[in-house]
Amino acid sequence: MITSNAERTWHTAEAEYDSLPILFRKPYIKVSEFSYLSKDYPVLLILKHHLQVVKSDGLPEGGYNQSLEEFDLSITAPFKIDTNGIVGLIETYAGKRTYYIYITEFFKVSEFVETLRNRFPGENCTVEVEPDSTWRLLNGYARDFGFP
Repeated sequence: MITSNAERTWHTAEAEYDSLPILFRKPYIKVSEFSYLSKDYPVLLILKHHLQVVKSDGLPEGGYNQSLEEFDLSITAPFKIDTNGIVGLIETYAGKRTYYIYITEFFKVSEFVETLRNRFPGENCTVEVEPDSTWRLLNGYARDFGFP
């Protein structure tokens, strides 16, 4: 049985990459679910948030990180229901927080990004959209970092 987005629990993990800490936050999605979910969400939206206040290891300073809660919720909230897409992974590494979101072909990316930029004009983000109907990116992370 596949779990709906709203019912998923979130997991966190920490690893090291190129001698820097890398933090992961992801909904619990079994690798065995990828092939089913990828049919509904074949497009990868990559939103990179360039953090403004980071420590020497590239992770955000604690108070600044807490101040980003509303911004983070604005990015993830549209994907709490199954109709728009699913957040596959949120990665914090080397001064950036990257949201990997698998979306439907019909999700209005430009409206989503425009709303986000209007609401948070001081946050520096870049956006990429690419096809990934096999969830190549998330499968790679699962393999490289041992995600279940």
